[in-house]
Amino acid sequence: MGLVLALVSSAAACTSTGFTNNPLERKLSWFSYMEGGDIRAACGPATPNRYRLVYNGVYNEQVRTYELIAERHLNVGVIEAVDLTQFGEGIGGILAPWQAKMVGRDLDQEQSRALVNALAVDGAFGPPAVDTELSSRGFFWTIAACHQGAYHFTALAWPSQAWDDATFDDVLFALDPSPIAVNPPRKTLLDRINTGGPKNVESIFNTKVGENGLAGFQPLF
Repeated sequence: MGLVLALVSSAAACTSTGFTNNPLERKLSWFSYMEGGDIRAACGPATPNRYRLVYNGVYNEQVRTYELIAERHLNVGVIEAVDLTQFGEGIGGILAPWQAKMVGRDLDQEQSRALVNALAVDGAFGPPAVDTELSSRGFFWTIAACHQGAYHFTALAWPSQAWDDATFDDVLFALDPSPIAVNPPRKTLLDRINTGGPKNVESIFNTKVGENGLAGFQPLF
C-alpha cells in the first residue's frame, strides 16, 4: 500500500475481477474495485445479492475491505501502513509488506439481514451521493452492491451528516472477525504530504461519486 500511486489515465480503466492480494494488480484496478466494476458487469435479475464495502481510514494507514456474498459469508481484508523492514523470503516475501491480512466468517440469516437492512435504511440502494469527494488522505466509505438484481453505488465521507447518520458501520464492525482495530476518523492535513518517516512511501489520490460509479480520479504527486 505504500508504493507511489503512479497511475495514468489508462490505468484507471483497469477492470477489477474482485479483491487481489497482489499489490501491483490491486493498484491498477483499485478504483474499479471500489466502485464494484465487476459486480456491475455481472449484476442481473438472476444474480445473487452481493455487497462490497471499503473503509478508507487514510489510505496509507489502513484500508478495510468487506465482501458479503449471497448474504451468507463475509470476507474481510485489512491493509495496514507499510513497514519496509517486514520483507520475507521469496516472491511472496517481497510483496508481504503490501498484502492484506485476510479473514472470513459465515453469517446467519439474522446477522446478514441486520446488515442489509442497515444499508437500506442508510440509502445504499437509493440515488448515489453524486459529487461526494473522496480523498485518500481522509476517511470515507464506498458501498457497491448487486441488490435484488440491480447495481448500486454510493459513498460517504467524514465529516458529514451522512456519516453521522449512518448505522451500517456499527453493524458491520460488530460482525468483523479481524483482530486489527479500526482506525477511527480524525482531522488530517489533506493539503500536505505526510510521509510518516523514511519507511513509508505515500500513495495519494482524489476521486468522487458519479451517477453510476466513480466519476474519474486525480492522482496527486
